Amino acid sequence: EESYALPKRQRHLTTLILRKLLASSTCAVTETLKRIRERLIRLRDQQVVSDDFLGHLVAEEELEEEYLEILEASAESGPIDQAEIDKDRINEEIAELEQFISWADAIKVDAKSRQLLTALETGFQEMEKMGAPRKAIIFTESRRTQEYLRTYLDEQGYRGKLVTFNGTNTDPESNGIFQLWLQEERNKDKITGSCPVDRRTALIDYFREQAEIMIATEAAAEGVNLQFCSMVINYDLPWNPQRVEQRIGRCHRYGQKHDVVVVNFVNTRNEADKRVLELLSEKFNLFNGVFGASDDVLGSIESGIDFEKRILNIYQSCRSPQEIQQAFEQLQKELEEDIAARMDSTHQLLLEHFDEDIHDLLKIQLDQAKQRLDKVGRLFWLLTRHVL
Repeated sequence: EESYALPKRQRHLTTLILRKLLASSTCAVTETLKRIRERLIRLRDQQVVSDDFLGHLVAEEELEEEYLEILEASAESGPIDQAEIDKDRINEEIAELEQFISWADAIKVDAKSRQLLTALETGFQEMEKMGAPRKAIIFTESRRTQEYLRTYLDEQGYRGKLVTFNGTNTDPESNGIFQLWLQEERNKDKITGSCPVDRRTALIDYFREQAEIMIATEAAAEGVNLQFCSMVINYDLPWNPQRVEQRIGRCHRYGQKHDVVVVNFVNTRNEADKRVLELLSEKFNLFNGVFGASDDVLGSIESGIDFEKRILNIYQSCRSPQEIQQAFEQLQKELEEDIAARMDSTHQLLLEHFDEDIHDLLKIQLDQAKQRLDKVGRLFWLLTRHVL
């Protein structure tokens, strides 16, 4: 708690993010450790006038927007009281960080990325059997991990078959794809004139028509239609169940012609990591293949960030498998009680306020629902043609 390495303001949130980066890739955590070291050196030499370390980290890594909202609400940035600084203690922390960085730099390829190759090869073989296009989207919570995976997969035989997707999409490869797309679409109606929107469209079109793999940050988890892709790889598995659902929903949606395969990476030597996956799988029904099955459950939990903080408390406070087991059992018990209570309340409201005719109308069959959607789609298309 007395360490200078993490800003005193929002220390809890900084720790949460560092744990996520540590689980993401060696590359992600190494660069972050270097950032912390640089901050400590500036702090020791009294070159720091404000402390927005966490804000810069969230922005650089393109982490969830909710983190930025928390920072803004709590006024994270602020001056540092130089009088409190103990230079000897800072030097000790810098030396410790340099040892960590040295160890991390020695790891050139981590076990996780080697397993990714196995997942891709196995997944593509199964997709070929069911006639699905050879397409996979890999989600990571770190921009640095995204860049590392791009380089690694390039070297492993996927050069020319990759596309990245993030919040800016301004890297040289994405710029090249975008410029070519502008040339091809110059006489068509696809170009909106909004550069960010057109960049996203260009990259998605490239993924659909040419690339086999898209490596994406959370920027691709919302508002993107990838129904032509039927393999989702959670390279970094979020603790936030709503985020997991959004990722799967990019591919597992109306119009998808094949079963969607979801691959989750978990550190099998970490008891807490294993319990998080169990929680997402069994309590939230995120991977059971039933379209929309988790909607009721996800609508019953607290905000995603609050849920992540509760998981972080377990990571921070538990030191043995037994303690982890007990803590997760308690969390699951609380969740079950909360979910059951809210769902009962919702069902009761429906029963009280709808008469029998409405109940019958709600019992619509899947085929009827699809026909209804087709009709609405046709009407909307006619309206669109009329207006435009």
